[in-house]
Amino acid sequence: MAKSKSKAGKKAALPGKGAGPKRDKQVLAAATVPELAVVSSQAGVKTVSPPQALAGEAPAPQRKVTVHRGGVPRDTLFSRAVAAHQAGKLDEAIALYSTILRARPDQPDILNNLGVALRRRKQFDAALVSYRRSAALRPENAGLWSNMGNCLREMMRFDDAIAAHEQSLARDGGDKSHLFNAGLVYRDMNRFEQAIDYFNKALQRDPDYVEALWDRSLALLALGQYDAGWKAYEVRRRLADNPIRPLPDVPEWDGKADLRGKTLLLRAEQGFGDMIQFARFIPQVAQKAAHVIVECRTEMLGIMQTVAGVGQVIAKGATPPPFDVHAPLLSLPHLLGIGAQDLHRASASPYMSAPQKLTLAGIASDVVLKVGLIWAGKLNPRDRSCPLEKFMGLMGTPGVAFFSFQIDDRRADIARLGASAFIHDLGDRIGNFGDSAALMSEMDLIITIDSAPAHLAGALGLPVWMLQLYTTDWRWMVERSDSPWYPTMRIYRQQEPACWDEPFNALKRDFDNLVTGRKAAIVPPASS
Repeated sequence: MAKSKSKAGKKAALPGKGAGPKRDKQVLAAATVPELAVVSSQAGVKTVSPPQALAGEAPAPQRKVTVHRGGVPRDTLFSRAVAAHQAGKLDEAIALYSTILRARPDQPDILNNLGVALRRRKQFDAALVSYRRSAALRPENAGLWSNMGNCLREMMRFDDAIAAHEQSLARDGGDKSHLFNAGLVYRDMNRFEQAIDYFNKALQRDPDYVEALWDRSLALLALGQYDAGWKAYEVRRRLADNPIRPLPDVPEWDGKADLRGKTLLLRAEQGFGDMIQFARFIPQVAQKAAHVIVECRTEMLGIMQTVAGVGQVIAKGATPPPFDVHAPLLSLPHLLGIGAQDLHRASASPYMSAPQKLTLAGIASDVVLKVGLIWAGKLNPRDRSCPLEKFMGLMGTPGVAFFSFQIDDRRADIARLGASAFIHDLGDRIGNFGDSAALMSEMDLIITIDSAPAHLAGALGLPVWMLQLYTTDWRWMVERSDSPWYPTMRIYRQQEPACWDEPFNALKRDFDNLVTGRKAAIVPPASS
């Protein structure tokens, strides 16, 4: 095996654990840029005179606007509120802002700051009241209108959000953050061409605007523009919350260097679903290298070992065996030049399998369909969960057994709804993705939200019906019920924000037809 050497002649190894946060996808959403008025002389807090804003979530250049300071001494309640706000102590900041405003309600910048803090706490209705009161007092503040648009976007009031951003751009059409924030509304409406237009306008002001570069890359991929999209997707390395640990003493593969006789380390990044999705490209790169080592989180060790071409799997953060070159797993589409036809070929067959066999027990003899369920997942970057109550409408048909693959505290939903007689809880049997794969392989159908188990079922080649939010993730594209990533997947999409009625009505029709077909296919024993 070829051995990698550092400049000092030592074998290359990854840095230790704790090098970066764990991330999921489509998990990576760009931060919007609210405007936070700051008046303080405390250390670490910029004094702006007169300030429009210091960016509430990231440092920003000082800019001039008018701020109302009447009745607010610089180093009293307001400075304490701003210090708490900037330190991330949102509840304290909100309480202090509120104290000021109860005594003097006519202070637009404090109202704006309160809106920023309330929005970050996801108290959107109160945030909107704050922004509207501020706008009534100082309607010329472009940053305020952009903040209001961000809040309305998160409330999924998209038409109102567009109107607010238009007010912002009418007052300051050259601000890159205001243009970017307007583009995010069109992104969340799945109108990616228009979103790209706004991102491009922001990039005309600042070609190095990382957030706009990132969201533009996802929009390009959502439109299936893979040539430009995969190249642009590399900007994820520059995102503050997605660090890829440096290996300065070992070369990174550029997609061109000859890998014959070389050992390639594919490095972990982002979330479970992303790792499963991009693992399909490992067999292709494995044909070029002598040996492939895959780094992943411990929960994935068993399932990653089943991918063709994987020579060895190591836990993320562990010291790897010697290697010659490395690459982030999620860079493989860019390095390999993956286009639509390449994706089709890489996705045509299952590329993962259960690493062990697990069986089910206690299943009634008249069951014609075994269905796995996942209804809840992570809350960030947005909550993709669907109430278990919606799934209960499927459970009135005899001959169907339902199995929960939830492994978190949402398992309690089963007992809360009194559904223990109708759902087998498999949570205690699932310790990793290998266990999930083994139990999924016993199912006839998986019904799930957008989640890592959705990717796993697709990678296993199992029938999987996925419930998708109105605001799509880039990989599921737009207005299609199938997926170029998983041939066995069927997608049921919300047709309006926060409403599961239409996708569940469509799913229920298909489900009833499936059960009817299964029952009709059973040939009763011949009578003697």
